[in-house]
Amino acid sequence: MLTNLVIESMLNRDLYANTRIKKPSDDVIATVVRAGQQAPFASQLCSLLLSRKKAPFGAPLWLQICVDMHRMELIMTKRGWTVLQNDLSMLLFGIQGCSL
Repeated sequence: MLTNLVIESMLNRDLYANTRIKKPSDDVIATVVRAGQQAPFASQLCSLLLSRKKAPFGAPLWLQICVDMHRMELIMTKRGWTVLQNDLSMLLFGIQGCSL
């Protein structure tokens, strides 16, 4: 079987119950966000919300990736463009982009 550091880390992970929840450093957060920004995308319909205060289940960080149609509308209006797609196709493009 082929292996690398990521696969080894996934195969050797502890169960959630056996790990302590650690607060990620700002450098780790910046690295994860930057890596996500470099991912391929179908459209630029993603917004990232980050909260350290109201994280559920005692998590030290709450990170949400959302399809943001309003952001796209603002960009299109600023450039004087009109959307030629319907809302369903834009939503599917947004979901695809957020997934990536």
